[in-house]
Amino acid sequence: MLPGVAEFVVQGVTVEGELCQPPEWAQQLCNTLAATGTEGLPYSSYVRPVMVDGVAAVVVRVSLQLADEQAFEKIRRFVAEHRLLVRAGRGSRDAESTGAHPVYVPERRSAENNNW
Repeated sequence: MLPGVAEFVVQGVTVEGELCQPPEWAQQLCNTLAATGTEGLPYSSYVRPVMVDGVAAVVVRVSLQLADEQAFEKIRRFVAEHRLLVRAGRGSRDAESTGAHPVYVPERRSAENNNW
């Protein structure tokens, strides 16, 4: 990892320039690492799905490697198997200033509960 980098972004694009399939891969990967915490929130505070320029991606905190080496290895294997692009995310000062990643309970992700 690069010094001073607190996060990295797994992009939903392969090294060949193709989109990762299925389209909901980022959500599925984050769900496999999810654990219900004291607040009943499903996502780990170390990983979160995001959209970058209309493409699914996953933001991973580098500190996951120390907190849960198996989860970090799972992400590393997923990236290698699918040949996904990875780029540096925010630096340590930027990431620390915002606290935990925003997390959403399943009901918030439901179209019906958000009047879509």
